[in-house]
Amino acid sequence: MVLAVANLMSQTATRKRFSLREKVSAWGKGPWSLPLAVVIGFVENTIVVVPMEPIFLPLMALRRKTAWLVAAALLLGNVLGGLLMYWLGATFAKEAIQPLVTMFDAQSAYQNTMDRLNADGFTTLFMIGITPFPFQVGVAAAGAAGYNLLLFTIAVTLSRSIRYFALAVLVMLVGERAEEVLKAHELELAAVGILLFAGFVVYFFLF
Repeated sequence: MVLAVANLMSQTATRKRFSLREKVSAWGKGPWSLPLAVVIGFVENTIVVVPMEPIFLPLMALRRKTAWLVAAALLLGNVLGGLLMYWLGATFAKEAIQPLVTMFDAQSAYQNTMDRLNADGFTTLFMIGITPFPFQVGVAAAGAAGYNLLLFTIAVTLSRSIRYFALAVLVMLVGERAEEVLKAHELELAAVGILLFAGFVVYFFLF
């Protein structure tokens, strides 16, 4: 029974994803492809916590020769989303987090984390941006720590540029097969992501 329900949920999610991909592909053929990419980049850094490659890779493939323009639009939306999360962290963190910190008597640990973000926030944000770590958490924490906004913007831009433009180059080289290439090397990419994340954790907490 449980397996049947899980299978049904998986099939439903798959149908919805392909339906969304079809809609994105339809929009991508018109003049709204770049504004759509901005929106995708924005939601990926705000309300969506799963990778959006299945959505925006077809969009890049539709503009294979100028996939870098889609990457630039994704980057713009992602940075704007990061700035929103930074503002939310700076504005509401104390009201949302401080009661929990007090409840668990974790003031010292919380302060150490905030101090670390202030002292070496650029490296921290850059590492978060290229690892599987949910980026929304990192950018909101930077806002809560009051990290320098200019350096924040540069760190977010550089780290996300690596991802988007690397995928754009892949699409420009192999076209619609880009997603197949990524799936074929899924385990290797996952291993690299885990190693990067582990390195980030070691760096952040031990150095």
